[in-house]
Amino acid sequence: MKKLLGIVVLGLLWCNILIADEYPNSWKMDIFCKQGKWQWYESVFVVNVENNEFSLGPFKRWSKKNIVFKGKIENDKINITEKLTFKNGNKETIKYSGEFINDNEATLKGRTSWDPPWKCNGKFFKVDRPPHFTPLKYLSEATEEIIKFTSYNPGIPLTIINGSYVNSPVEVSGKLILPKEGDNLPVVVTVHSSGGPSEFNDVAQSWRNDFKNQLLKNNIGIFEIDNFTARGAKETASNQGKVSINAGELDALVAYKILDKHPRVNAKKLGITGLSRGGNAANMAVEKKFSDVVLGKENYYLASLPMASDCFNIAFENPTPTPAKILFLLGGADDYTLAKFCVAYAEKMKKAGGDVEVIVKEGWHHDFYNDGPAVSCPKCVHFNKCEIHAPQGWMMNDEGFISESQYDVFQKAFKMDLKKWRKKFEKASTKPGASNKLYRKLYIKLYKKCGERGTTVGGDHGKETVDIAVPFFVNALK
Repeated sequence: MKKLLGIVVLGLLWCNILIADEYPNSWKMDIFCKQGKWQWYESVFVVNVENNEFSLGPFKRWSKKNIVFKGKIENDKINITEKLTFKNGNKETIKYSGEFINDNEATLKGRTSWDPPWKCNGKFFKVDRPPHFTPLKYLSEATEEIIKFTSYNPGIPLTIINGSYVNSPVEVSGKLILPKEGDNLPVVVTVHSSGGPSEFNDVAQSWRNDFKNQLLKNNIGIFEIDNFTARGAKETASNQGKVSINAGELDALVAYKILDKHPRVNAKKLGITGLSRGGNAANMAVEKKFSDVVLGKENYYLASLPMASDCFNIAFENPTPTPAKILFLLGGADDYTLAKFCVAYAEKMKKAGGDVEVIVKEGWHHDFYNDGPAVSCPKCVHFNKCEIHAPQGWMMNDEGFISESQYDVFQKAFKMDLKKWRKKFEKASTKPGASNKLYRKLYIKLYKKCGERGTTVGGDHGKETVDIAVPFFVNALK
């Protein structure tokens, strides 16, 4: 039981009630449960409380459980029962009880039914945002289309810039969501993080439906790209070597050409966004060294919103941004992808003529839009220790390989002759899949020297993220 629960975040629940753009009776329960060194959090949205009662579920979470919540409010007191059914058939319950301290908030305490019991504390409070999977007006009316298209396995940036990426084709897919009516539509391409494509439907990310609903309200579509499934991965948070870190921007650039052929889409008005890996894709998709090769100089994304992007490992010595409008959204408390490197990189982009702005939100951690509170992610891999070897970050030259100024560093710190490694990549790029395999070997060598596990993720800033992202794209793509 301990290993099964570990450290998790239980997110939002779905409901069939159609609610408009305001949510006058939406509530949330935040719970923290602990037993010894083990702990987990739950963040549960309650769409509507009717006759002082509510019931949510059953639904599946972590592919391990079926979960049902039932709650009742009487005389300023609240009682909630959470029932869980495990795959092995075992059934357990958690009972929470508390009282309202004002009209908008109640305190909660609880205990699990299993032995030894877990002790839980939290609150039940009113919120002004929608729960995940609520059929919001514009999203419920939208059309959806799965589009499969041929992309490529790039290995490293060198293979994109020299054009040899075309030797490693792979069929990927994306979901195109468009307003019910209209043509010549702008679209925002979204690229998932290391968590994988499942995050597009993750019950812990309620901001996504609100984000999509508001874009659709403004006659802007969404194209969600799955970078991992066709490449044999579900996630890369525990091993970034599973899929090339540059696959995201290559898929997005190829997707530009696919959307350009769609009868209802205006490819001259495309935006792109994503967090972490997705943020890298949003950042690099508006780099001319990539964009010009794949799309030509006359075509480019009009707007880019990289969130929590990694500008330590993914950066050019001499950036050359496209004419896109670019906004970096970063967390000041992010210990996964440190904000300072993107702040510095944005300055270099500005000096190169880029239309770049930066927002650093103090106290925000990585994965800041997750509905749960900030928690530890013990499996999450990062390379912050590498900063001792490269205080300004790893820099690529204009050809998409490690800058010559860092060759000595790699020789001393990693016992790597980068001249030989470059020749290996150039040779591998001519064979299907070979460059990607070599990328994995490079990743392993770097991880052994300065890779670590353990970061902080979450923070429940989904509403603030939507309030920044939607106006940015509405203004940039109009």
